[in-house]
Amino acid sequence: MTERAGPAPGGRLLLGAWCAVSESAAALATLRAALAGRQSGTRRDLDERLARRFVAEPGALWLHAASVGEVTALAPLVDRLRARADAPALLVTTSTVTGRARAAARCDVPAQLAPLDAPGVVRRFLGLARPRAHVAVETELWPVRLRELAARAIPAVLVSARLSPERLPRYRRARGLYAPTLACLSGIAPASEADAGRLAGLGADPARFGPIGNLKWDAAPAPPSVAQRDALREELGLDPQRPWVVLGSVHPGEAGPVVAGLRADSAGPPAGVLVAPRHPQRFDRVADELASAGHRAWRASRGPAPPGTTVVLVDRMGVLAALYALADAALLGGTLVPVGGHSPLEAAAAGCPLVAGPHVGHQLDLVEPLERAGALVRVADAGEAARALARLLADPDARRRAGDAARDEVARRRGHADRLAGWVLEMIR
Repeated sequence: MTERAGPAPGGRLLLGAWCAVSESAAALATLRAALAGRQSGTRRDLDERLARRFVAEPGALWLHAASVGEVTALAPLVDRLRARADAPALLVTTSTVTGRARAAARCDVPAQLAPLDAPGVVRRFLGLARPRAHVAVETELWPVRLRELAARAIPAVLVSARLSPERLPRYRRARGLYAPTLACLSGIAPASEADAGRLAGLGADPARFGPIGNLKWDAAPAPPSVAQRDALREELGLDPQRPWVVLGSVHPGEAGPVVAGLRADSAGPPAGVLVAPRHPQRFDRVADELASAGHRAWRASRGPAPPGTTVVLVDRMGVLAALYALADAALLGGTLVPVGGHSPLEAAAAGCPLVAGPHVGHQLDLVEPLERAGALVRVADAGEAARALARLLADPDARRRAGDAARDEVARRRGHADRLAGWVLEMIR
């Protein structure tokens, strides 16, 4: 194995500043823990962040994901590892409480909050956990954690490793900190060839690169059954003879212009639009946005939409995959405003043709393969998005080709979790 480099002088200054800030955060958390009630959730959370509470047996394979989305991506790898007779016990940590809950429910292994990235806290956690190895997903590059693992000769790998173009300049400015942090990794499995190039440019050693691929393809949900799709259509009161467009995981500023554009570009009876905001706290704001633009939206929480309804605000969570399955086309939310986009895989797995705006930087490794396959069209703004959706609605053959291409691309790229499970276990032997 290539010798790991220590931080350059500038990197030592950055690392010192990082440690000072993290130790201050740990001190503040300690004070909060002292003030929190013994039985409170706050006390439990703080004790886990301070490594004063440990939920697993020592010696497990320690897996880490930031929050709910990353846990969802990690879950197929957890499944494959649990199925292997030669796999050790597993522990999952997350950076958020919601991620911890998702890990406990989905992965069925011990789950807790990760330790703060402060030297004293990380050392205390490693003393309790004595992990056999560490596996992190996507961009979880914690300088103190990885240096402490390397100092103990505990293998650490990064899987589905991503570095988006938008975040690259920030990491480059702190290259003196992140290059030696990357050098602490025993292996890196990039999410895509483009991510591999960006990671190498930041200082990662290509000789340590493992299988390239994104776990999110394995995590793409199976489309709902015809019965589930039809049941949701009935619950929402949707006219089965009307074409429907889903605006999925949208943010304020996206739905109003697209609905207006669809109305302007409609050659016949208007298509129906299902507006599904990204978070519940945005339901009212998106409703106000639609009303201000002159679009009367029926809120799904009121019950089935009255006959003739053409805009439904889906103010419910957990139904987006089924919405895509009953839609004729969809807009990928978070791409018409500078958010970076949300995962296209629920729509792709359901065979729903997609349109995406220019802001797809956080999803490039998923968007680009779908675009090359003909399953997704990228546009410059809301007006172009409305025109692209209208063209799909007017062309059943184009919709069918795009939907088939989406399903085929998801099916073709599944299986990365199996490759990674074998690679991870080989790395830690």
